[in-house]
Amino acid sequence: MKVIIVGGGLSGICIAHQLEKHKISFKVLDKNINHSSKVAAGMINPMTFRRMIKTWKGDELIPTLKSFYTEVENKIGERFFFPIKLRRAFNSLHERELWLQRLEDPEYSLYINALESEENTPKYLEDLFGNAFINTPGYVDSKRFMQYNHEYFLQKERLEYTSFNFNELDIKHKTYQGTSFTHLIFAEGYIGEDNPFFNYLPFKNAKGEVLTIDSDTLKKDEILNRKCFILPTKNGNFKLGSTYSWGTKDTSPTEEAKEELINNYKEISTANFKVTAHEAGIRPTAADRRPMIGEHPEHKGLYIFNGLGAKGYMIAPYFAIEFVNHLNGFGELDKEVNIQRFFKKYYKK
Repeated sequence: MKVIIVGGGLSGICIAHQLEKHKISFKVLDKNINHSSKVAAGMINPMTFRRMIKTWKGDELIPTLKSFYTEVENKIGERFFFPIKLRRAFNSLHERELWLQRLEDPEYSLYINALESEENTPKYLEDLFGNAFINTPGYVDSKRFMQYNHEYFLQKERLEYTSFNFNELDIKHKTYQGTSFTHLIFAEGYIGEDNPFFNYLPFKNAKGEVLTIDSDTLKKDEILNRKCFILPTKNGNFKLGSTYSWGTKDTSPTEEAKEELINNYKEISTANFKVTAHEAGIRPTAADRRPMIGEHPEHKGLYIFNGLGAKGYMIAPYFAIEFVNHLNGFGELDKEVNIQRFFKKYYKK
C-alpha cells in the first residue's frame, strides 16, 4: 500500500499517525495556509447544550481520543493535550431543569455533576440560572498540535509543503506527478467543496471567529461556557469563541464577529479583559452534520476524509482509526459517515 494524503490539517495528521502505526508508506501534501485546525479551540465537550443531551457517539469518541492524543504526545515528545474543567452556566430555567433530569439518568453519570453552590461560583459569573461542571478529558491546544505534528512529519520526510495539481493526476494509472499510489486521500477541509471529484457532496461550511483575550481576573483552571466559551491557554491568555457564518470562503476576521463575541462575553462575565488577537477559519461541515468519509463511487483508490465540523478534535481520532482499519481490509465504515449515503441523491455520472 502506498498512500498520498492531500491536506495536513487535523484530519490528515490523524490519518498519517495511523498509517505510520501500521507501517504503511505515505506522504502528506499540504498548502501550509489557513487551517481551521489551527484556529479551533480544541475543546472536548461531551454534551450538546441545545437539547442537553450527550454529543453524537460521545461514549465511543472520548475514550478513543484520550488514548490517541496521549499516544501521539509520547511518540513526538511534545504536549498539546491538557486536562481542564468545563463549567456550564445555564441559559434558562428550562436548561437547568433538563440538567436536573439528566442527573437522574445513569447514562449521564460519567459526564455531568450536581449544581454548584454560590460559594463555589466565581463572583464575575453572570449566574442567573445556576451552573455545574461537565466532566471532560480537557482540550487540545490546536496551534501546538499543528506545529509539533508538522515538525515531526517534516523531519520524517513524510510531509511536503506544496499545492496539489489535479492536472498532474493520472487516475487510470494511479500516478501523481509520475509517482504511483494505491490510495489517494483528500483531507482538504473546507476547500474540499471545490475538489472536482467530490464537489457533488453537500458541503455546508461554517466560518468561525475566535478572539484571544487577556484578563487577570478570570480563573485559569476552568473553561466557562454559555453562548460563548472562555478557555484558558498554556500561554496565560484565553480563547473567546466562537461564531458561525454560513456561505463564505473569506477567512478574514470581521468587526461584526468581534462585536458579537464581546457582547456574548458580557452576558456571562463581568471580569475585565483586553482583546489581543482575532482569528478566523472555516469549519468543513456536511449538510447533515456528519463526517464525509469514503471512496469515490467510480474512481477506485480515491477517497475523501472531510466534514468533521465544529467538534473535529473530538471526532478525528476515532474515525481516522476506523478509516485506516477499513483501508487495511478490517471492518466497514460507519454508515452514518460513509459518503455512500449521498450517492443516490447527489452523485450524477
